[in-house]
Amino acid sequence: MPFEPRTDEDQARAVTRLVDDSLSAKERPEVEAWADERPEIRRQVAAQRAVANALSSGGPPVPERLVATVRQRVGGAGQVSPRRPFTRLSLGPAWVPAAGGAALAAVCALVVVLIVGGAGAGRRPSITAAANLAFAPSTAGAPAVKNAKLLDVSYAGVTFPNSGQFAVLPTGTRTDRIGGRPALTVFYRLRDGARLSYTVFSGRPVPLPAETKTVVFEGVPLRTYSTSSGLAVVTLVRFGRTCVLAAPTARDVVLGLAAAPVREQSA
Repeated sequence: MPFEPRTDEDQARAVTRLVDDSLSAKERPEVEAWADERPEIRRQVAAQRAVANALSSGGPPVPERLVATVRQRVGGAGQVSPRRPFTRLSLGPAWVPAAGGAALAAVCALVVVLIVGGAGAGRRPSITAAANLAFAPSTAGAPAVKNAKLLDVSYAGVTFPNSGQFAVLPTGTRTDRIGGRPALTVFYRLRDGARLSYTVFSGRPVPLPAETKTVVFEGVPLRTYSTSSGLAVVTLVRFGRTCVLAAPTARDVVLGLAAAPVREQSA
């Protein structure tokens, strides 16, 4: 039977096991065939391999304060190093370390820190760093639906949209500090199965990347660009807060989801 992940977590686990070469000889052909048929999965694997390669060669240093916090929470398990936190990460149940789920979660948190704030971006908030959260796991469940237009979750004055009318459903949330700036992300599942992240920054608007282009989509001015990992990124300011939407899908899909709440607000 061909391999087919049933949930977002199954898909994320399969991508990780492709990256860290932890598949068995029996599993590998099926999972590789599944990945080869999906360009967005191939891009995720390539992006995570780049992170893994950076980590195995040292990578950007993790702040000592963060390392101390992780050590305190984990109780010293794994002896996390500020320079080389790990060289291999597996998420399947057979690969959970003896320290248990808390230790694994702490290591995963370090990976996200490197993705979100590494390579010199750690001291200032970055739209691209927020977009890369599209590849990060949820840390909490999907928010409840408030009404036909809104989810029952707000952050910094911005209420996240309910996109159920487009068959786009929320699947989870996570909180981060991106360049020292708190941010909340809600994840959605698109019709084509791709995963979209919708991140709201606290504080004043975040500077735009140089490659950003301005487009007017259905009367709504938006900023957009693409990343080397295959993400279509759209950003806008709502109620004074920077919002970043990103997904490995067609740009018009992300533009439409970004524009819809603005149109409804002004209607």
